[in-house]
Amino acid sequence: MVVSAAGPETGGRAGLAVSRKVGNAVVRNRVKRWLRESLRFLAGAFPPGRDVVLIAQPSAATAGLFALREELAVALDRMSR
Repeated sequence: MVVSAAGPETGGRAGLAVSRKVGNAVVRNRVKRWLRESLRFLAGAFPPGRDVVLIAQPSAATAGLFALREELAVALDRMSR
């Protein structure tokens, strides 16, 4: 699944991979929604011209939206250096 949450102005793309190890279909879809929302929220921090693949770990199912957003912000910050 490719999400163009970073917007066309930056040229970046993000792909999401959420395996069955994360949970059943309901849980996997919830994690994908959280990740997409986090990408939309952090669109300004997205590195321009880069493609990013986000692979959800099983702990993402219990982490919650704000914890995932914070982890993603740290990862995007590291990428932009």
